[in-house]
Amino acid sequence: MLAVVVVALLLFRGGGSYTVHATFDNASQLVTGDQVKVGGVAVGKVSELALDDNAHARVTLVIDDDSVTPLHDGTRAEVRSVGLASIAGRYVSLTPGPNNGRKIGDGGRIEADDTSSEVDLDTVLNTLDPETLGDLRQVVQGLGSATAGRAKDFNEAMHALNPALSQTAATTREVMRDQRAFEGFLLESADVVGAVASRSPELERLVPAAGSTLQAIASRTASLDEILRRFPPTLREANTTLVNLRSAIGDLRPTVRAARPVAPLLNTTLVRLRPVARAGVRVIPSLRRLIDRPGREDLLGVIRAMPSLAARAVPAFDSAVKTTKYALPVVETLRAYGPDLIGGQVEGYGGAGGIYYDANGHYQRISGQGTGYSLNNQGSLIPQLPSVGGLTGYRTGLEARCPGAATQPAPDKSNPWHPPRDGFPCDSKDNPR
Repeated sequence: MLAVVVVALLLFRGGGSYTVHATFDNASQLVTGDQVKVGGVAVGKVSELALDDNAHARVTLVIDDDSVTPLHDGTRAEVRSVGLASIAGRYVSLTPGPNNGRKIGDGGRIEADDTSSEVDLDTVLNTLDPETLGDLRQVVQGLGSATAGRAKDFNEAMHALNPALSQTAATTREVMRDQRAFEGFLLESADVVGAVASRSPELERLVPAAGSTLQAIASRTASLDEILRRFPPTLREANTTLVNLRSAIGDLRPTVRAARPVAPLLNTTLVRLRPVARAGVRVIPSLRRLIDRPGREDLLGVIRAMPSLAARAVPAFDSAVKTTKYALPVVETLRAYGPDLIGGQVEGYGGAGGIYYDANGHYQRISGQGTGYSLNNQGSLIPQLPSVGGLTGYRTGLEARCPGAATQPAPDKSNPWHPPRDGFPCDSKDNPR
């Protein structure tokens, strides 16, 4: 008898149901018998639908699963569809509140603040004006035409898209890890969207243009297929190029750092070189043919045919350097006598050199230069005495005159001039006194 009583108590206690009333703005095509689910698992059903005093839908939910009862405050009830293709397939999804909240007793209520009705697709479409609905209809029809007969290709594309979706999920996790940066990105995106929205007329013109572009692309399906077939080899070549470019970038980094101070000037130079580059596009092919073309009548052929100049040019340059070194002292000495050479050869007698003046007019000081020797009857040179007529007071050994010593000294003592260099080969005593 005791065992029978215990079994009866367990059966009666475990076989009871838990009832709760949920208030919705509208029933969203719920019917009695629709399921009640928690986390996608059925735990009960809709037993009754009625209107309350405020003309809201009062839905009675009967829950048979003891693992979710009793419900607590904070529990949310939502009307959902079984799928997009379903018109009347509805169920009530419960999200239980925290266990530390107040319990909702059997026959309790879930208020309208904690419920959500289903938003039907018809409701969304009814918010659009006829023109927008017509555009949407054309988009759907265009997508249908584009995918007609391409089911196999679409399935293969979705299969190939799986790795990309996995990478997208990983990228999303990385983005969400930096919540602050992501919030800043969203705020800046809002600014961008606002700026775009302010250009509504331009966007309206952009949409038809984009449609024309897509139609033109769709008409070149064969070309697109050929491009897509050639795209993988191109990517492999590009991958190899980028790998080689990575090492080149490492070598270029010191150069880039050194070029930072001249970057503004380099920018200006590159801007000015644009017309030169445009003109060079036409010149470079001709230049290339001039440098290298079949046969020997190009620049490379001429260079190969030329004899080696190094064996002849290097000794010639060495000799020229030595000659220049030897001539430098001579040229430096002669340079100081430049005024004397010009005065003697250009001005001459009676020219600008005749600067002396007295009551009779201009006069010139003429100095005879010669030798103190004379030929005798036997043809030998013999010295003449200073007392011989015409040679009175002559001087000998005047071989180191300083620059400007061929004329009488000027009042300002500017001549003769002795160069300040030590060892200059002149003697200030060799003057025409």
